[in-house]
Amino acid sequence: MKINLSRVLIIFLFYTGILYSHGYIFSHANEEMKDNVLIEIYQDYMLIHFKSVYLGQIAPHIRLIVDRNEDELLTREEIEIFFNGYKELINQELVHHQLLLEGQSLQLNCVTALAPTLNTDSLLAPFKVEMVFSIMDFKLHKGENELIIDPKVLFESGNQFLRMAKDIVEFTPEQEKSIARFLQINVVGDENISFISTYPGRIKQKDKMAQIYGVFYEKTPLMDNGKDYPFVRIKFRVL
Repeated sequence: MKINLSRVLIIFLFYTGILYSHGYIFSHANEEMKDNVLIEIYQDYMLIHFKSVYLGQIAPHIRLIVDRNEDELLTREEIEIFFNGYKELINQELVHHQLLLEGQSLQLNCVTALAPTLNTDSLLAPFKVEMVFSIMDFKLHKGENELIIDPKVLFESGNQFLRMAKDIVEFTPEQEKSIARFLQINVVGDENISFISTYPGRIKQKDKMAQIYGVFYEKTPLMDNGKDYPFVRIKFRVL
């Protein structure tokens, strides 16, 4: 009998996550979209940093989009044009997706998107991208606050790459169906903020960080099929 070690590992992680309540896993598939997210909370603004890696068929399709003249060489100008278009499209989409803070809807805005190694990587190398989103026009009140995050809001950064691939270079439904996601979120605040609780996840570094992670799988990531994930709920205190 042949043993699938990857499947065994994922099942082990699944039950470990249940026992320790440190994360949650929804997939028995190999993930292809990995988002490491850092959220910085300040008194009147937030910054959301993405360091993401896209594996499998996504990476070469993105490179095909960037390569406007199809010469298999990616120039700085082509990369700049690609990311300018990406920022415009993702900001249009984010109008329909917000985070919640004490009843306030928080609007994300992509201010930076870049791929430092894109013009030197091979065609089949993983696509590595760094992005920064800002949230403005709110004010924390002293005492207890709660930030509520629908994971699907954070998925939008990757969904936009998928939408572009399907629209421009014929990324197929079959390729889309093979996609799973790994998402890790670290949340930190300024010196006046201490974290009380997070669900799911855990509080680290003596109440100065909330950490959440999980693996998600959707048969069709770009289709709103009614599948909802538990909201991330992070409570923190402002001095």
